[in-house]
Amino acid sequence: MSLNKFLAGLAITGLLCTGCVTVTADGRPIKENGNTTTGKTSQELSQMLNTAKGEYLELDTQKTNRLVQEVTEGNLDTIKKVMDNPNDYEPPVLFAYAEQVYKSGHFDTAMFWFYTAQLRARSDANKSLDNTVQDGVTRLSSVYGQTIGRYALEHPNELESTMNKVLEWDRISQRNYNPKWVAVLGNESKISDTIRFQDPEKYKAIDEEVRRGWKIGFDAALKKIRESKLEVPEE
Repeated sequence: MSLNKFLAGLAITGLLCTGCVTVTADGRPIKENGNTTTGKTSQELSQMLNTAKGEYLELDTQKTNRLVQEVTEGNLDTIKKVMDNPNDYEPPVLFAYAEQVYKSGHFDTAMFWFYTAQLRARSDANKSLDNTVQDGVTRLSSVYGQTIGRYALEHPNELESTMNKVLEWDRISQRNYNPKWVAVLGNESKISDTIRFQDPEKYKAIDEEVRRGWKIGFDAALKKIRESKLEVPEE
C-alpha cells in the first residue's frame, strides 16, 4: 500500500485540505467534510454578486472578483501589488496567489499563503451571524486546497513549520480589509438586504480564538499524520 492511498482513508485529510474544526459565532462546532468543489472561485463570486443587494452591494465584490481573476491569469502587476501589501486583500485573493505560487514550484510558500487565507477566511466567517457562511468558506477553501492539501499531508515537517509561521504572522499583522466580504458566501446574501455581523469590538477576540483553535487542531492532526506514516506497511 502506498503512503498516498493510506492517507487518503484518514479523516484528517479533510481537516488539512479544507481547514480546521473551529466554532461558529454562536459557539457551535463546525464539521469540515473535505468535499471537492468544481469550478473557479472567481466564477463563484461572480454568481454571488449577481444576487447581492442592499448592504451586500457595498462590499465591492467586483473588485475582489477582478483581482482573483487577474492573479489566476498570472498578471504580474496585480501579483506584485498583492504581495507588497498582502494585509490589504481579502482571503480569496490570497487563495488565488497561493495556487500560482504552487504551480511555480514554491510549495512551502504556497502552503503559507493558502493556510493564511484559510485561517482568515474562517475567522471572518466566525464574525458572521449567518451560519451558512461557514459552508461557503469550506467550498471556497476546497477550490484551492486539493493539491496544496496533499502536499501538506506528505510533508508534515514543512507543514508544522509553515503553520507556526502563519499563526505568528497573522497574530502580529493588521488586517486592513473588510471582514464582511465573507457575507456573500452565505445564503442570506440571496434573500436579505442586511448583513448580520458581530460588533467590530469583538473582532480581535474572535481572531485570537480561531488561532488558538487552529493550533490545537493542527497539533492533533500532525500527530495523527506522523503516527500513520510510521504504520504504513511496505508495498
